[in-house]
Amino acid sequence: MDKKLSSFQTLVADGAMVLIALVWGGGYPVTDYLLQHLSPLWVLAFRFSISSVLLTLLFHRRLARLERSDLFGGALVGLLVALLFLCHVWGLKLSTPGKQAFIAGTNVVIVPFLFALIYRRLPSSWALAGATATTAGLLVMAFSPGMRFNAGDALSAAMAFLIALHFIAIGFFSRRMDPLALTVIQIDVACLVLVLSALAVEPFPGLRLALPLWGAILFVSLGATVLAFLVQTVAQRYTPETHAAILLSLESPFGFLLAIAMGRDQWNAQFALGGLLVLVGVLLAEWESLATTGPLTKKLE
Repeated sequence: MDKKLSSFQTLVADGAMVLIALVWGGGYPVTDYLLQHLSPLWVLAFRFSISSVLLTLLFHRRLARLERSDLFGGALVGLLVALLFLCHVWGLKLSTPGKQAFIAGTNVVIVPFLFALIYRRLPSSWALAGATATTAGLLVMAFSPGMRFNAGDALSAAMAFLIALHFIAIGFFSRRMDPLALTVIQIDVACLVLVLSALAVEPFPGLRLALPLWGAILFVSLGATVLAFLVQTVAQRYTPETHAAILLSLESPFGFLLAIAMGRDQWNAQFALGGLLVLVGVLLAEWESLATTGPLTKKLE
């Protein structure tokens, strides 16, 4: 980071990251609950409509300062977000929230390999060890009793890849434009894509929904989208990115445990072992940069 941070600022930022991980982890079982009552596209349409309206009202003045190239970059990120969440909801329809939470957590391991492809940097031995542990964990989960790898898990794996790609895209564009304005644009564009898709493919469910459903919609809209995006943007000013990545990887165990608590998943020792291996892989992939404050990759000769 460019400036020295006080331990108090870092502690507060770390707490904020844990809060985000908890909220995002809760988003898996809550979205799974919504999918029992609403069609997938309308779950996303309601979620992103509320988030888009609120973020635009809060930060619309920042959009006027952007150049045309910034709008184009934000739109590309928004399309990526739309694809990511389509994999999220359709994957949940065919899998379980706990299983998807762990598979999605592998995005931290995928990032170094995408950097190797895009920026010509080889993954370090730590990243390779992390990838190996993560692969072993996924195999353990895939062959747990009653939890074979299925189409929903494949969509969840695609979601993990898109999350990693989203991290890279955000890193690229946030250094070239206002990050809060970027947040607004990507949510607005994702909202437009998802609402138009819902209108074209699925019948409108109406607005007379039960109160618990509206509570769940507000949680994923205001908590897992608006609050989480804003808190993450501010908190990462006060904590190293690699430290933030480790803390955000807590989303996976939080999602699994909350899914069990809400009755959306069942405890399984073999599945838990697989999830533990995934977390070991995530920590191995990030350990080198945490210990040395250096990159996870090395320049190709």
